[in-house]
Amino acid sequence: MTSPTPAASALRTVPAIVLTALRLVVRDRLGLFFIVVLPFIIILLFGVGGAGIATAAIGLAVDDGPEASALAEALEADAALSVERYAEASALRRAVRRGDLVGGLVVDDLEADLAAGRTAEVRWLADPASTRAVATEVAVRAVLGELDARLTAVAVAVDDLGVPRADAVAAAAETPEGRLLGVEEEALGDARFAWGVDEVAQQNAVLFIFITGLTGGVALIESRRRGTARRMLASPSSATTILLGEGTARFALCALQAALIVGGAALLFGVAWGTPTVVVAIVGLFCLVATGASMLFGASLSNPEQAWAIAPPAGIALGMLGGALWPLEIVGPTMQAIGRLTPHAWAIDGLRAARAGEGLGDVTSALAVLAAWAGALLVVATWRLRRSLTA
Repeated sequence: MTSPTPAASALRTVPAIVLTALRLVVRDRLGLFFIVVLPFIIILLFGVGGAGIATAAIGLAVDDGPEASALAEALEADAALSVERYAEASALRRAVRRGDLVGGLVVDDLEADLAAGRTAEVRWLADPASTRAVATEVAVRAVLGELDARLTAVAVAVDDLGVPRADAVAAAAETPEGRLLGVEEEALGDARFAWGVDEVAQQNAVLFIFITGLTGGVALIESRRRGTARRMLASPSSATTILLGEGTARFALCALQAALIVGGAALLFGVAWGTPTVVVAIVGLFCLVATGASMLFGASLSNPEQAWAIAPPAGIALGMLGGALWPLEIVGPTMQAIGRLTPHAWAIDGLRAARAGEGLGDVTSALAVLAAWAGALLVVATWRLRRSLTA
């Protein structure tokens, strides 16, 4: 009787290890609560409650004139913005501080500056602790960029080419070099803090995928303690096959958690995740990161009690540093730099980009960092686990 080939042995062993790991999860009521129930409770409490209205209310304080009217019309044409005009910048500033507005634009001497060919300074007033204000600023800057392109084209046509202004305004379609609108930011610290359901869902996906990965290492510790893996080595299964099976099992668990949060948040709360290819790539790589952390965790600790005592706090601490519990924009530069050392921050950046409609080419940095984290963790974890199995 011939012994099975390594490939045939792997085809039998790897699925068996994965199914065993998933059965253990289904039997663990506490684990199921963390994977299935808790993420949606947090999204419901912190996301839906802070989702707010569909449009962002902003204020505009600018002098009267055709260019000011063009600015107001451009902002009002954006479906994401609701614009209220203010006669005085001080009144607009008070409204932002009270939280009546998400943010505000103040433009002094717009007509005079543009007529003289000078850059008109546009001040954006907002609470830096508001994620809604950060998102709204992106929309405002996009509108200003389009308007600036038209104004610059008109200025070039009138001043350099002698085209009548009316004709230049009608024909402005291309954007030459140069800017006629410059945007400054002014932070106002008393506005309300807002958290939308989409942002909370993204953060929860990153937070719970990683925590699920770490807690998934508990089963690996049990396997080592009971000698299950060593007994498998006595069979035709090689150490490589066992490592592949254990890694696939951890990845399947993280992917299950990701699918539940992404699919459940979309169905239950209408979360728009954005570009599917970017979401799949970012989530898939982050699941590999969590898989590597899980295997390293399971190969390094000695008992399940120790793992349960460390895994959730460690996962939450890394989530706090990486912006998975609150946005990195609300912390200081030093903490932001530290947060950027975690894979969590890059995963959240990638998911934000996906929601903004960006493609894979726009998230290459996030993909590269996550791939580096995943590769490093998996290499170290595989080496550590192989030693524990064969020693």
